[in-house]
Amino acid sequence: MERVVLFNKKGVTLIEMMISIVILLIVSLALMQTQLLGLSTNVKNQLRDEAVNIAEMRMNQLRSRPFNDTLIHAELTATAGETEEAVPRIFRGFSQDFIPLRKIVNIGTDAKQITVTVSWSYRGQANSHGVMTIMRKQ
Repeated sequence: MERVVLFNKKGVTLIEMMISIVILLIVSLALMQTQLLGLSTNVKNQLRDEAVNIAEMRMNQLRSRPFNDTLIHAELTATAGETEEAVPRIFRGFSQDFIPLRKIVNIGTDAKQITVTVSWSYRGQANSHGVMTIMRKQ
């Protein structure tokens, strides 16, 4: 009976078990890297979506003003755009500042071009989103 147990090849040796654990570890590390990349891309998309929302909100505020509004008229005399206060937002436990920049250019006696650009930085990379419209005198 002892001889049958010694030659039984149905079990797994310690070396085979350790090799399978190493292979499983390598596969797990590759999957974790993929997961981290997916999370980072998701955060970038959320930041971009928030920048789009802020730009549209600022643009709607400017479009709702009358054509001869003093704010819009003052913008025409400035040579560069005016940076507004930073807009802080919280994403997944960290705060992100979005910096809107508005620029209004007179393109005729009865038309003005309004551009709103929102800038932000994520992981050392500068990003921006711009919205442009033309406002006409009615």
